[in-house]
Amino acid sequence: MALNNNGLNAMGDGLAALVTHASVHTADPGTTGTSESTASRVSCTISVDAAGVMTVTNLAFTGGASSGPVFSVGFWDAASAGNFYGDQAVESGDTSFNAAGAWTATSLTITPTASD
Repeated sequence: MALNNNGLNAMGDGLAALVTHASVHTADPGTTGTSESTASRVSCTISVDAAGVMTVTNLAFTGGASSGPVFSVGFWDAASAGNFYGDQAVESGDTSFNAAGAWTATSLTITPTASD
């Protein structure tokens, strides 16, 4: 089934209503959210445009491993445990924590794809 912008927007709005927190993953989290870094999850808000493209901004993580890898940002409905809704890979730019264990995503576009 191919969705038009109305369908994509409705899906994005539905996900945005569920997701309350973001996490950093040091490797592919798969479908369950594995490889979560030691950085604390942070509160987040997903915005959705008319075509269903989702964006999250200003995610500031602390408590990660000094100079450790950043593979992706995961999306959850809780500050700990909870339901994992997927992740968005960090494909360019800053892909590691700094020496103090901090990492910030100023803007991340969430590209919907089906999980294998």
